[in-house]
Amino acid sequence: MAITSLLMLKRIFILTLRALQGFIDSIFILMKVPLNCPDYTCISKRAKSVNVPVKIPTPGEIAPIVIKHGQRKRRI
Repeated sequence: MAITSLLMLKRIFILTLRALQGFIDSIFILMKVPLNCPDYTCISKRAKSVNVPVKIPTPGEIAPIVIKHGQRKRRI
């Protein structure tokens, strides 16, 4: 479960395994939790047998955004 969660974070934030390890370790330090992230080599070995079902948008994909600024008032 921990490896799956780490791999999801890796995909979401587009991190390398070493960067992911440092990111998780810094989160644990900020939370003052006495835990360590698994080593990046351990994550790499386990990643071969874990299927992470997270869809990542492609870099060229454009998401539509609608911005509405004010409204025109009707004249009476």
